[in-house]
Amino acid sequence: MSQPEAEARGIDFEEEMRLAIVGAGGYGRLALDVLIAAGISDRVLGFYDDAHAVLPEKVRGFPVLGDIGMLKSMLSVEPVHVIVAITDNRTRLSIANSIRALGGSFFTAVHPGAYVSGAAMVGDGSVLAAGAVVHPNAVVGSHSFIGPGALVDRDAEVGAGVWLSAGSVVGPGARVGARVLLGFNSGVGRKASVGSDTEVGPLRYVAREGGG
Repeated sequence: MSQPEAEARGIDFEEEMRLAIVGAGGYGRLALDVLIAAGISDRVLGFYDDAHAVLPEKVRGFPVLGDIGMLKSMLSVEPVHVIVAITDNRTRLSIANSIRALGGSFFTAVHPGAYVSGAAMVGDGSVLAAGAVVHPNAVVGSHSFIGPGALVDRDAEVGAGVWLSAGSVVGPGARVGARVLLGFNSGVGRKASVGSDTEVGPLRYVAREGGG
């Protein structure tokens, strides 16, 4: 987890921040919903999506403004904080890294029904849905999704670009590598490890080797 994109950062909010969402599909709509619930939808400029030509002009009243290249061009002239809301972990990180290389900044969207301990760290560009929980001294890497009812328990480390589906659990002291997908109601046990780019299916459980 020493990759630059896995660096964990605190959640912050600037008074004049403007937000853009990359991806106008299901994840993009979910990210927008979190921002609406958090009471900051007035900061949202709209969506950028490479499939904009075949998408509706607006999604829940917010415009689909163009492709990702247009967003990158805008970043060179005015500051905008971005949420990359692409479901595929590898693609999401790749797009985020290309925006970061241009000096782009990212916003972490936290639903008011989620809980993040003041002693935890969540990386920029992540989205925490309603009911997500991040316990003390846990670290979640950048551009990750913590789904409804998903839990990152104390002292756990979750890499960049991870997708924790609804009801999934990362146990105390567990280690989850970058771009991992945990399926619905799956679990990683106490001090267990899951390597990068692994997919853990729904209802599956990863135990610590050797037990204990």
